[in-house]
Amino acid sequence: MKFALILQLLLMHAFSNDVETYIKKGDELHKKFDNVNAALSYEKAYELALDNYEILLKLTIAYNDAGEEHVELRQRDLAKKYIDKAVHYVEIFHDKFPDSANVYCYLALSYGNLAMFRGGKEKIKLARVVKENATKSIRMSPNQFVSYVILGIYNREIANLGFFERLFANTFLGDVPDGSFEESIIMFNKALTILPKSIVPTYQLSKTYRYMGEDEKEKELLSKIFDYKIRDFRDKFAIEKAKRRLEF
Repeated sequence: MKFALILQLLLMHAFSNDVETYIKKGDELHKKFDNVNAALSYEKAYELALDNYEILLKLTIAYNDAGEEHVELRQRDLAKKYIDKAVHYVEIFHDKFPDSANVYCYLALSYGNLAMFRGGKEKIKLARVVKENATKSIRMSPNQFVSYVILGIYNREIANLGFFERLFANTFLGDVPDGSFEESIIMFNKALTILPKSIVPTYQLSKTYRYMGEDEKEKELLSKIFDYKIRDFRDKFAIEKAKRRLEF
């Protein structure tokens, strides 16, 4: 009996070590912007610990990152594959941890990314889902940096719909959600208050000013990001786009 208990304890310890090993490996890969392999490592950890909050959060983030990266690389089929994975895991995350602000932040991100692969009526429905979840995450936890960036993009893209696009959407797809350039600016500035000198919200804010025809404000913001720290793969793509806009 005593031997069986010792064996059980040893197996539990080994099991725990395996989970931590996969998480650690995933973290190392994610820091190197190897998003796909990071996600695969987190997935192995998840198979051993199905109710682990940290693993589900990391899985959702890594698969969204992998999907967005392949969108930038114009590899649409792979991008969709990884975004579908992100949606799968964020739904599990939501079922298991419905009281977490992070859940609603990454529901907004995952479904916002999914909208890239949808058209017409479903895209409008997903826009509402994105806004509702991002807003809810901020109500639950006001310092949700990612949610402010999401809402900045959401407001800009809704505001940028032309008269005939909006008329068509309202007529055939249902009411288009509200959004404005002014609210987009507010959201990006809130993100920058939480994480000053961050590249993505600065680049996205410059894009809002571009849509508004404020060329000087756009260029002023773009010129700043080259001195900012690169924190993830999105920053690298934003810098390349900024260079093209400034004709480097």
